[in-house]
Amino acid sequence: MMLPVLALAATPRTARRAVAFLSVLGLGSEVVSWHRCDGGVTPQALLATTTAVLDGLPAVPTAVWADDHESFRSAVSQDLEVVLSSHQWLVDHGAVHVPRAGIDVTRWPVCAPPERVAERDRLGLPDHLVVAVDHTHATDDIATILAVTAAAVVTGPLVPLALALGTPVVTSPETARRLGLHPGIEVEVVAGRQAADQAARELAGDLERASVLSQRGRRFAENHLDLSRPAAAVACRLGLDVGQAMLSPRTRKAQL
Repeated sequence: MMLPVLALAATPRTARRAVAFLSVLGLGSEVVSWHRCDGGVTPQALLATTTAVLDGLPAVPTAVWADDHESFRSAVSQDLEVVLSSHQWLVDHGAVHVPRAGIDVTRWPVCAPPERVAERDRLGLPDHLVVAVDHTHATDDIATILAVTAAAVVTGPLVPLALALGTPVVTSPETARRLGLHPGIEVEVVAGRQAADQAARELAGDLERASVLSQRGRRFAENHLDLSRPAAAVACRLGLDVGQAMLSPRTRKAQL
């Protein structure tokens, strides 16, 4: 069976915003770059990262990002199937919300603190293991340690992964503001590395508190950072036959 073709139309400056979302939206499709298509390829649908690339695109179902009222009005005036945005004020006008720091939450199983205790015991790791993660890209090793640690100091791009895994997190005020996290609700928020390390050690020793943050952090990721929900909605409106590729569970286990 031939897969539907989903083409990406982007500029060098805006292409990066589509990477994570396209990895989910493109499940069950053949993803190609529109700018590299030859004349014989007609996509079933298009994903455009800015209204600036819309001129000259074929008349097929199209989703496009909008960053302001002008680009939103441009997309609407062209009667496109879907407008995407990370801005709530455009979502209120009908755009589909695609979180700027989104993650495919369904890909990652939540590891609750009691389960982490058992895994650390099985692996011979310290009872109150605490780690600090400031990497910019996830690796299998990082996902594994975030799945078993008692608490973690996490800042930057990997906070969504930690929340999805149910890791009890201590983060910086800047990261909390950027993601819309509430101090003491989904995460502990502390300024300064030394103070953050101390807060993580205290959290690691409080299983009840860690469990609360684990549950709330995972719920936050599901409700505010998940890409699978908007991807499913966009795929439907673009007429992509995703079949079971997007609808079936894609959970992966960290390699313990």
